[in-house]
Amino acid sequence: MTLKSRISIFVTNLFLVLYIVMASLVIFLFSEFRTEEFQERLRQKAISTIELLIEIKQADQDIIKNIEKQKVDNLIDEKTLVFNKDFTLIYASLYDTALKWEIAELNKLNKKNTFYKRQGNIETFGILYKYKNEEYFIIVSAKDIAGFRKLNYLIYVLLISFIIFTLLAWFLTRTTVKRVLKPLDHFLSKIKSINEKNLGAYIDVKSKNTEILILAQEFNLMLKRIDDSLQLQSEFTANASHELRTPVARIIVQLENKINDPTISSDVKIFLQKLVSDASQISQLIHSLLILSKNDKTVISQVELNRLDEIIYDCIEKINSIYIDCKIFFDIEIENEQDDIVEISGTRALLEIVFLNLIKNAYIYSDNKEVHIKIIQKETSIHCQVINSGKTISPEDQKRLFQPFMRGQNAIGIAGFGLGLRIVQRIIQIQKATIYYEAIDNHLNEFTLIFPIKT
Repeated sequence: MTLKSRISIFVTNLFLVLYIVMASLVIFLFSEFRTEEFQERLRQKAISTIELLIEIKQADQDIIKNIEKQKVDNLIDEKTLVFNKDFTLIYASLYDTALKWEIAELNKLNKKNTFYKRQGNIETFGILYKYKNEEYFIIVSAKDIAGFRKLNYLIYVLLISFIIFTLLAWFLTRTTVKRVLKPLDHFLSKIKSINEKNLGAYIDVKSKNTEILILAQEFNLMLKRIDDSLQLQSEFTANASHELRTPVARIIVQLENKINDPTISSDVKIFLQKLVSDASQISQLIHSLLILSKNDKTVISQVELNRLDEIIYDCIEKINSIYIDCKIFFDIEIENEQDDIVEISGTRALLEIVFLNLIKNAYIYSDNKEVHIKIIQKETSIHCQVINSGKTISPEDQKRLFQPFMRGQNAIGIAGFGLGLRIVQRIIQIQKATIYYEAIDNHLNEFTLIFPIKT
């Protein structure tokens, strides 16, 4: 989940919690207000009834009932009972309804002067009214349909408001967060565009958001420190390689001169040839480290158009001069008759290193000293395959195939440092091409290079 979504959800949930608390408080307060208001109406009804009853005294109770019916403020399903101090019913506003009351209610009324209860939608209020030396107990019950209708309407309005404001809160929060964090999106896109080839491309964030600006500044400082460290490492490796190449070359020359000396024995020559071989491997290792330490910007500036077939022919000639028993079969499969169809962009010296390494490895790791090279034309690219028969690379070793100093199970007993394929991959990446390995039928090794067709 993104930071924007998390902030939006958090703020929206916070709003919802506050809204629910507020709505619950409003409903509770309104419910209490309705109860108190209706209770007061019941009390007024009880007092007005007993005062009217006392005023008329012995008059026919039907007159009182008719008077009560004519009142505008009559309650819905109103029932009024009046008792004297002996708990004898002296007035009832009921007609055909059976009269039911509990003595316990009158006793409670006698002790507390008033009481209130609610059963379902019927609310009952009782009061002890004293007039001169007489005591009257009045119980009034009714339904507050209007009050509950207002309460339900309030709940309905709050519920609809809750839904509307939830959507509105989410939209406004999401929009605000996007606007506030827009510089962070720019910052993130800049970070994604930075790799080992452009560590010097510092981030320029034009934002008034102090935190994001500070973050960008600190990130730029970190990039500068990393870039400086890599430059120092590259310079050290390059300088060390240059310094080592000269003495190693001198050692090889001196050993070869000694081998050509007719006065030394054959056993000494064999020993010296082994030293030459070891010194040559050291020289190759130094050369490989020198290539890996090169600055990619310097390499890219040397890009030019090269014919792929000519580069491969030159590499075949060099390999055959070193490994006389190596058999190389070269085939070109193209549909276009244009002469420049096999031209690719790149640095010729580096591309020669790529094919020299691949052809040399194919020869060394083959079981029949044969190497097959094939150029195949595709719609938007040129594929170059280097194939040999022999022990294939295991799936576990394939995952680490292009790592430096990686030596697989098929390399046991074969001299090498495990830097060749790493150098090949690095050069291929610089040339904006791709390389992958495939084991075919457990006895064929195939490296495929894919070069984009020049436009």
